[in-house]
Amino acid sequence: MVEDPVDDEAATPDPTVLDLLLAEAERDRTGVIATPPEWAAVVSVERVSLVSGVHDPRTLRLLLQGQAEGDVLVEVQRAWARVADTVQRNRMGRSPDAGASHRDAGHHSVTTDAERLRAALRAAHRTFEAEAYYRARYSDRGARFAGTDSAWLVTLGDLPADGCLGQVAWLSRVLATRGMPSWLLERHLDDLAAELEAACGAGAAGTLPEAAAQLRSTRVAVVADQELERAPGRLLEESGAPEPLAGAAALVLAAAADVAAGVTGSWAPCVDWLTDAARCDPDAAAWLRAEAARIAPDGGVSAGRSRGRSRALRS
Repeated sequence: MVEDPVDDEAATPDPTVLDLLLAEAERDRTGVIATPPEWAAVVSVERVSLVSGVHDPRTLRLLLQGQAEGDVLVEVQRAWARVADTVQRNRMGRSPDAGASHRDAGHHSVTTDAERLRAALRAAHRTFEAEAYYRARYSDRGARFAGTDSAWLVTLGDLPADGCLGQVAWLSRVLATRGMPSWLLERHLDDLAAELEAACGAGAAGTLPEAAAQLRSTRVAVVADQELERAPGRLLEESGAPEPLAGAAALVLAAAADVAAGVTGSWAPCVDWLTDAARCDPDAAAWLRAEAARIAPDGGVSAGRSRGRSRALRS
């Protein structure tokens, strides 16, 4: 795997890179983004805005020039490196793809519409920050993958319902084997649809709400929303121990629901991590594993990954 080119210790950027970033500080570009450097600049400025909480163009320009600190400075340095990498690689004449955000994402398709791209990034940030599990397990690298996946998911909304549902179902299976229950994707699709419609108007999410509804229907047939909501209280009442992190009890039930519904063969990729002795009280771990086994009795076997089953459908 090619390493992410982003260097957290990056020096002051080349003037060409800085000009590209500063040109996007208004965050008002519309229409199609034609080149990878411009696409990377739109992504980078939106990421800096999200991480910093800054929306004012004047302040954003100062941040983009390096007048930042802590996590915001790290994000600014990633922005410099991301755009510099795409400037260098743009000599190949490629259209924008996921690799313009970070090389580990590969080269699958992404939206090139500026407003929809920013909406996708906002939805990814909203979803990622709402669930403690994401940051605890996948850290900032996970946040970057959330952005590129979201930018791809936007393109699915333009497909007929059956095509969109098929691609989303494939992604839900892949993510489940990596420890992310399809309940998380279901919630992200809701966030994505909301951000798209807020930015681009009613109907801008296309068939994505239907895909979210299909995931929800599959899950609710096994574990209802109310059961997920009650899970933390039940864990504390019945085991006397708290969750290893906020939301863990619901995640365990959702992971087991995926097995019971046939989405994946094992709840272990999620549950084993959450119940590891280094982060989970033994009484809580016993309760969580018992609940997973109650919902999907044969789901505790570790699921080996097959390259054939994980082959990307993304184009």
